[in-house]
Amino acid sequence: MSNNLSAFFAGRFFSLLLYIDMVKRSKLKYLTPLQIDLFKQQGYLSPFHLLSTEACSDLKKKIECFERKRSHDVIWAFDIKANLLFDWVYKLGAQQQILDIVEDLLGPNIFNTNTVFRIKEPGSSTSYGWHQDAARIDVRPCFIIAYVAISESTPENGGLRVLPGSHSSILPFDVVENEDGQARRKVARTVGVVADNAVDLQLAPGEVAFFSGRIVHGSGPNLSRYRRIAILTDYTAAHARQSLGRGSGQLVRGHDDFNHLAHEPVPVGSCTEASVIQRRHTLLAYPENPLMGPLPSGEIAKFPDQPTTEKG
Repeated sequence: MSNNLSAFFAGRFFSLLLYIDMVKRSKLKYLTPLQIDLFKQQGYLSPFHLLSTEACSDLKKKIECFERKRSHDVIWAFDIKANLLFDWVYKLGAQQQILDIVEDLLGPNIFNTNTVFRIKEPGSSTSYGWHQDAARIDVRPCFIIAYVAISESTPENGGLRVLPGSHSSILPFDVVENEDGQARRKVARTVGVVADNAVDLQLAPGEVAFFSGRIVHGSGPNLSRYRRIAILTDYTAAHARQSLGRGSGQLVRGHDDFNHLAHEPVPVGSCTEASVIQRRHTLLAYPENPLMGPLPSGEIAKFPDQPTTEKG
């Protein structure tokens, strides 16, 4: 009798587990429960196929066209909040597949809080030391970064490296003047990093990797003969709170019942005068974000911007 009862309850318990798993799966947009658990454990998921060869080629053409026509603007326009300048950058970050994956990890109400280009020329010494993007201004729950490879990303050409499991907390860091990145600014560099278990996130053109804003990551120089082109976007849950200041973003999915983030408009066209002014206004009004860090008392925000002589 007792054995039969034990078998009965064991069967019921197993059925309950299957039901719970089925409910979880039914609510997911793209990922499996196993992938979500893996992200929680290691702080990243990679790779996912996103863009066709033709789509990557089209994005390269747009990038090269802007570089050719407005070479003097590249240094600031391809930096922080590029999603406020280019409609095609905004559209890339709002692709359904990306947002489905982000929703599975963050919930249904999502902001794009920053998009930047990361381009390394052939033979470039540009590198990014070990760091956590959320080090100077933490966000809870932490934002997620999508790294879209427009060209191949490999160890040879300075592709992304991560330390699995390093996203559970903010680690000790030094604030230094950035000498090795795309634009000069104060940045956090994680100290005492042991990189024995570092993983290279190798990506083919059109693939995307997702990682926590708290994971320790970095990249080396481009030792290859080809450009390494990537576009990175930060996604933040509407209910998230910054540890300092108030951020801003474009609501790309769902709705906002929290008002923790200031709302940003969607750009029209490619780096128009109106969008340049809007970006400047946004960064001056909401200067404290994970990339720019805390704003010292009494100071005005400094960020890559259109040269003064060209400002409207």
